[in-house]
Amino acid sequence: MWNLKKPSLASIRSDLDILFPEGTGDGISEGDKLKVLELYDEYEEGLGEPDPGWKTRLLSNESRDLLLAAYGEVSDKGELSLLRAALKREAKKCPYCGFGEIRDLDHHLPKQHYKCFSVFALNLVPSCSKCNGHKPRTPPTARDKYHIHAYLDDVSGLNFLVADIEISDNALSVIFRIEKRRGMSDELTRRLKQHLKDFRLNERYVAQITNYLESQETGLDDNFKLGGAAGVRAYLLRTAESNRRTNGPNDWRGALVVALAESEEFCDGGFYDVLGFT
Repeated sequence: MWNLKKPSLASIRSDLDILFPEGTGDGISEGDKLKVLELYDEYEEGLGEPDPGWKTRLLSNESRDLLLAAYGEVSDKGELSLLRAALKREAKKCPYCGFGEIRDLDHHLPKQHYKCFSVFALNLVPSCSKCNGHKPRTPPTARDKYHIHAYLDDVSGLNFLVADIEISDNALSVIFRIEKRRGMSDELTRRLKQHLKDFRLNERYVAQITNYLESQETGLDDNFKLGGAAGVRAYLLRTAESNRRTNGPNDWRGALVVALAESEEFCDGGFYDVLGFT
């Protein structure tokens, strides 16, 4: 969750040439292609944070509209099908939610507002359809509401996702939240909190939690029979560490398991009632 490997930018010039071949007379000129590449450089240097100047600088409205229309070629059968396939191949799960199947390419900066980046690899983030649909279509104006850039905002060294759990009437409730850690600015903390809100993650994690815990039934049962509450706690902490190695420090499953390991009630056989088995 949160970060993806930065895609190669080796083909960005050739992508423009494929979309707008020289000599056809009905596309973006050579001079405008160089201006597009200049905007691409500014985007990367600015970490993809919205800059209203990009909506008007360097390019004519006609060239911007041509770039917007060209996104239709970033499809399975389009001229830039290889770009689409390469981007989707690098993500096993949606970076926004951490569990959704990759189906779409989300424009980090919405293409209707920032037409010049409609086919730019750094602005195309593989995502699930629900996250792509939930994301607000108007770029925020306040910095503390900027979305985390899956490629350019490196948060992989921070451990900020925390789960708070409560067991009541044999039912488990879980709320995920962002906890500010050393090295995190107030602004980054607010941006991460906005991420949870915009993608409605606490609502959408409910079904995922149920499915995930059901997959842990055998491990919980075996370790309780062998070592009681201490055995379950040790098992959960091993599971959390394994998840961290596989999915990074801020995967929802890792945060959940750590919280469960800290619950005396859950570890001391409470999981039987929560999961509905004996």
